Amino acid sequence: MRKYNVISGDGHVEVPIDFSSRVPARFKDVVPKLVRRPDGTEYWQMGEYTRENIGNLYCDLTFDKFTPNATQRYHFDDGTSRPGTGDAVQRLREQDKDGIDAEVLFFPIFGPAFLRKLLPENKDAYLACVQAYNTFLGQEYCSVAPDRLIGNAMMPESGVNDAIAEMERCRKMGLRAVSLTMWPNGGPDPKPELDDRFWAALLDTDMKLSPHVNFGGPIHAAESPTAEMAVSGSGATTMTGGTIGRMILHGTFDRFPKLRMYFAETQCSWLIHALNNRLDEVYLRWHKFYDLKLKKLPSEYWREHCMFGFIIDHTAMKLRDYIGTDMMAWGSDFPHSMGTYPVSREMLDDMFEGASEADRRKVLVDNMVKFYGLDPNRELTPTP
Repeated sequence: MRKYNVISGDGHVEVPIDFSSRVPARFKDVVPKLVRRPDGTEYWQMGEYTRENIGNLYCDLTFDKFTPNATQRYHFDDGTSRPGTGDAVQRLREQDKDGIDAEVLFFPIFGPAFLRKLLPENKDAYLACVQAYNTFLGQEYCSVAPDRLIGNAMMPESGVNDAIAEMERCRKMGLRAVSLTMWPNGGPDPKPELDDRFWAALLDTDMKLSPHVNFGGPIHAAESPTAEMAVSGSGATTMTGGTIGRMILHGTFDRFPKLRMYFAETQCSWLIHALNNRLDEVYLRWHKFYDLKLKKLPSEYWREHCMFGFIIDHTAMKLRDYIGTDMMAWGSDFPHSMGTYPVSREMLDDMFEGASEADRRKVLVDNMVKFYGLDPNRELTPTP
């Protein structure tokens, strides 16, 4: 009986869906379309905007074959789907080939950043695109094996009401999690009077929050230190730290103590310095200056509310006791350019050399099972 032995906490749904057939007819001429060049490379066209694949469709290429012509395409010359770009059954077979049992799935490269360009011009068409993707994800893709294809719904950036409505719709379709790109209010900066409604709804619907790297805009550093810097490690903790720091500063975790987040594809080595040195040091030096009175130290908020994903990070596993394996999860990034497919098991054996079986199990299975509410004892959906 097959159960979870390896869960990838970071995969991407690079399936080139046909938006024109999935939105109301009045929008079909303005939504993204996949265009194929004579040389076989493909790109997305949406009105005046284009989106190249920028080499992210690494799939299963060897390094010497990773070239623009080879990567900027979803299809082989005969029209069949390349690894990572086909239907759900193909994806399950690719999991088997890679030696993994399930994946947490994030949006494709033609997702939020590209669709955002449509929002100022045609909000209804924008929302139709977001809904079309989520409907495909929930009803067609993940539904084939929801225990092995764990999809993150794309959240609209058009305001908190739209975000809540779409989250609730996705929950009814069976999706377990959402991935924010901006704050729930739709903008780059937090607005607690609006965002709190989303956090409350998230907890009420038992949806999980899985940002990919971060969400929202950068902290406001300008030319001098700011309070945001004082609770996020003074800008030395990557974009992820900026998001967490702003949630601390605005009291989000104090008002919603059950809120927990998994930040995929952040890597983890930097947490050694952040958690053990930078975060609390910067706060203790600057909190009087900004009259900040946190209920806990910044590192305590991070440890209680956050988990982080890595792809290839040997240092993090060797120094895992300085981070804490409760905060870590591994992901293959398939089919993107930093991915480990189809040799993930070999890479894992290398990275986890010297780690106990308990630590390996926690990072590769238990943390994802606990966070997403999966059943570790059930027999997994078989591959067709």
